Amino acid sequence: RRYDWMKDRGLEIYLAVHEGGGGGFGLSRNGGSVSGYGCDENFSSRIGNDSPYPTSHSSSADRREYTLPKSSYYSILLTFESTEVRERVLRLLSQRPTYSRSSPSSQLQLPLPCHTDRSFVESALELWQAGQLDNFEYLLVLNSAAGRSFHDLSRYPIFPWVLSNYGEQGDDDEDCDDDSIALDLNDASCFRDLTKPIGALNEERFEDFRKRYEGMVQQQKLQSQQQQQQQHQSSQRNNLHDTPFMYGTHYSSPGYVLYYLLRVMPEHMLCLQSGKFDVPDRLFHSIHDSYKSILRNPGDVKELIPEFFDPDCFDFLINSMGLQLGNLQTGERVNDVILPPWASSAKDFLRQNREALESDHCTKHLPKWIDLIFGVTSRGTRAKEARNLFHPTSYLGPADMDGMQSEEQRNQAELQATEFGIIPDQLFCKEHPGKNIRLDNQSNSGEWQNLEDIIMPDYLRQSYGVGDGNTVSRITLKQQLHGRDGLSPAREDDLSSTAGMDLH
Repeated sequence: RRYDWMKDRGLEIYLAVHEGGGGGFGLSRNGGSVSGYGCDENFSSRIGNDSPYPTSHSSSADRREYTLPKSSYYSILLTFESTEVRERVLRLLSQRPTYSRSSPSSQLQLPLPCHTDRSFVESALELWQAGQLDNFEYLLVLNSAAGRSFHDLSRYPIFPWVLSNYGEQGDDDEDCDDDSIALDLNDASCFRDLTKPIGALNEERFEDFRKRYEGMVQQQKLQSQQQQQQQHQSSQRNNLHDTPFMYGTHYSSPGYVLYYLLRVMPEHMLCLQSGKFDVPDRLFHSIHDSYKSILRNPGDVKELIPEFFDPDCFDFLINSMGLQLGNLQTGERVNDVILPPWASSAKDFLRQNREALESDHCTKHLPKWIDLIFGVTSRGTRAKEARNLFHPTSYLGPADMDGMQSEEQRNQAELQATEFGIIPDQLFCKEHPGKNIRLDNQSNSGEWQNLEDIIMPDYLRQSYGVGDGNTVSRITLKQQLHGRDGLSPAREDDLSSTAGMDLH
């Protein structure tokens, strides 16, 4: 997949190596999993066994590492001097032949799928609506399509807080009745409101954000009047830093990712903290306390990461390395992450969290969260109306960097954006439909009859060049994923060119 980050033009290539000639390529209907972290991040997924690919091949232009008994997928991230060189490499990769597992000597002219192509997102949306992609798989696809990568802590995949019931029995801050240990996924009050960003979940706290924003608007108007009187314009740097915003922190940043992955990536945390672990009370030590923080702490609006929904990744909740993380102010030692009372183990917590993500309630409201992160309420006027407006640094993209006057300005902006967090590329130009809305051209009911009405149009993706010009059909994608007519992970249209733009 194309990977554009500030001044760099990259291409992430996913490779597959099958042991004993077995295995296949793609996500299965039974679900997937994510594991591995840091610079060697990878994620695992159940792989179909009927594949058109040989023992070793380049399988996709966007995938992390897949690890299964018979199949292994891994990715390499390359950077290029220019978009033109990157596109040339991508064209060459797309022209390579593939082979049929049933007949290795025969070549199949199947286009190499690129996750940053519009057809990839279209296919994912159709398959999700058809029930062939579950919510977990679909969010992985959208993250990849929107420029998120397990290879980049500043653009790590984003997943939502789904539940609101993480507390101890008798805690009056929770929305659910915890008299029963079991988690009731039929109780709507046990779920987080996915129609709101983290910063707006607590109305009392959001009132402080609103007042600050309005104060910044007034200050900006005053400064504008003064500049007009003095007859000079502010520099681009001042415009950037004076732009009003609601949230001074982001929902995803390197620090937040390492906060969650401390127990499996301590060396990265030590680099971030100048050779020391953070203060024990600020470490990730309790699910309940972390959720309480995102509701109350004015500097905490972080979402989750994919590992929270994969039972095979339970090690990030366990202090298996015996790290000396210190003691809380209460005297309690920071060790394994404290789980909700309804979870019997770390693996059980992740299993139930995954069930919550795939529940009917979450599926119904997930499109609104997708709008906040990848869609129409992720930036611009619609983001303001949705209470989802972040510091302007988080909207910077390659086009913004190219427009800066000096290398010093560009380096400073890149550093700030990397540390603060980056808004994912916008994938949808209209509200994301629910599963009960048909998207085929044969339907006469409902508003959404054409995928082109929903997916970001091509003219907003000009920064990628023309690419190879190939259109990958949904049938071809399904063949590449399962070797027949199974599901296809939709392609990904990297929309870095829209990052930081007011699209409304």
